[in-house]
Parts: sequence; structure tokens; C-alpha cells
Amino acid sequence: MKRIKHKFTPIYLLAVLVVSLLPIRQAVAADISVHATIDSTALWMGEQTRIRLELAQNDGEKVWLLPTFSDTLVTGIEVLEVSRPDTTRLANNRLQIDRSILITSFDSGFFYIPPFRYLAGDDTIDTEALSIKILPMEVDTSKSIVDIKGVRAPSSAWWLRLWDNMPLWAWYLLAGLIGAAILAAVLYYIYKKKQRNNGEKIAPEDLLPPHEKALLALTQLREEKLWQEGREKEYYTHLTDILREYLEGRFGIQAMEMTSSQILDCMRADKETKALNKQMKEILEMADFVKFAKMRPMPEDNEAAMRKAVNFVEDTRPVEVAEPEKSSDDTPTVTDATVIAPTAETSKDADNDFEKYGPSNKNRL
Repeated sequence: MKRIKHKFTPIYLLAVLVVSLLPIRQAVAADISVHATIDSTALWMGEQTRIRLELAQNDGEKVWLLPTFSDTLVTGIEVLEVSRPDTTRLANNRLQIDRSILITSFDSGFFYIPPFRYLAGDDTIDTEALSIKILPMEVDTSKSIVDIKGVRAPSSAWWLRLWDNMPLWAWYLLAGLIGAAILAAVLYYIYKKKQRNNGEKIAPEDLLPPHEKALLALTQLREEKLWQEGREKEYYTHLTDILREYLEGRFGIQAMEMTSSQILDCMRADKETKALNKQMKEILEMADFVKFAKMRPMPEDNEAAMRKAVNFVEDTRPVEVAEPEKSSDDTPTVTDATVIAPTAETSKDADNDFEKYGPSNKNRL
């Protein structure tokens, strides 16, 4: 019995050592978990999908993914891209490391992807095995098969040879010449446009003062006889536009962009137009009724609107002051300044004088 015990003692000790180390390896493996998934298990030939690897471990442990990837995962499965590890810190001092592998295949069939292996110290940990099915492309059998085209000779066009043989400095020179030509064309266009603008003729009526310009426009509007032809809306639109332009040129009131109420508010705030606010209000109210309420005014109302517009321009035109006279001995002497301002009688007869003399008021003075 003693001889038998002595013979099996080394074997016994080895078994005890293996059994004692086994829980340590299991404990190390228990702290590490690995998983492998695939986005799609069925693909058409040439399509791509990703294999995603997930590793969870304690912070500070050294875990390696084996083996190093090449351009082929298994026969028939090509590796296009392997991402860098993406580390996420978890609770309890643990880390999650994710990686992905972009794959494709140009062979149809069913492919088995063995487990991915991680090395942690002396231990190896495997992920799940994966599989993927590659489907062949559908072929339209109704069409005839066409042979592959033959090899074509390269083009011998001169511009292609120039493209291949031109040095880099020549390209810079060509780009500079093109840029200079474009700049010269732009400058020439600006010069010609400015020259045309300088040569444009100014219409004679644009040189008139605002009140004469307004009286001329009112004369032309009366001669068109719009309301006599049943075009009252057009008549009042032109009438108010003339007055709006006059207010802008004479008093600086931006009346073309204002409503009737805004125009009246500005006139009430101006000392020169405050007294004539009621007169302008009657014209604008009548125009608004015709344009927006589709009212058909009486003929005497249309004539009254024209008469009020003429009176408004006449009553608000600038006051003219006579220039001082000089004596024969070159001593300047100022005569009595004659202020020519509209009176009640001139305003009353403005309609008759307007028809007689038109926009110029010099004959009336």
C-alpha cells in the first residue's frame, strides 16, 4: 500500500493544483463579457452590412481582440473597414468598448462566421458565431446576353494631350489670364453703364419745381377725361398719386408709401399744411370711397375734387421774394420786399387761371 501511494502522489498533486486554479480563471472570465451581432443576415451581392463587437470589462484590465483583421474575414466575405474602439464608461468602474466591421460579398451562398476571440491574460473569451446569406442578383432572362465590349484605344485629341503634358506653372498663368479678362469685362461694363447714365437726357418736367410739376400733371389728367368715360377709379388713383408726389417733393412727406390716415397725420403735424388738412381729407376720402367702396360720384363731385387739388397746390406753393436792387453807385440798397402770397381771391379764381395759364404761375403775378 505504501508503494502505490508513493507512485500516484505527483498525479494527485497536479489534479489538486488544476482544481484550485479553475475558480480563478472562471472569476476572471466572469468579469468580462463579449458579444457579436450583425445588422443584416441576408444581403444582395455587393451590398454592405456591419458586424458589431461589444466588450464589457473592469477599468484597468488588458483585453485584446484576436486576430488582427485583414482584407478577408472568411472566404467569400470581404472586410471594407474596421472602426476604432469606442470606449464608454459605465457604472461600478466598468468600461464598454465597441467596434464595428464593415463587410460585403460578391459570392452568393451561405457563409459561417466563426466566433471572435478576445485574450485576457492567459484566458480566451469567444463571442457568438454569426452567419450570413448572400443572395444572387436577379437576372432578366427575357433579354439576350450581350458580349463584353472590346478594348478601346485612348483618344488622341490635342486638348487631351495638352491636358496631360501642360506644366503646373502654365496652368497658373492660364488661370491668371482668365481672371484678368473677367475683371476687365466687369470694369468695362461698369464704365459703359456709368457713361450711359451720364448721357441720359433729363425730361423737362423733371426740372420743374414741385408745384409746377403737379399743376402740369393735373392739367394732363383733366385733358384725359377719364371720369367722363366711366373710369372714375383710374381718375382718382391718378389724382391722389399726383398729390402724393407733390407732398413728397414739396414737404418731404413720404406719401407714396403711406395710407390716407397717415398722410393726414403728417399734415396736421406740419405748420404749412395744417390749415389745409380738411381740404386734403375731403379729396382722399372721396378717392378711397371710389377705389375701395366702388362708389360712383356725381360729375360735380369729380370737378370739385380736381378744383380742390389745384387749390391745395396753389395755396401751398413756395412764397417768392423779390431780389434787392442795387443803386448806381454800387451801394446795395434793399427795396421793400414784395411777398407774393395767394389771397382769397386768387384761390377762388384758381380754376379759371389754371385752365388759362397751365402750370406756370408767372403770368398770374
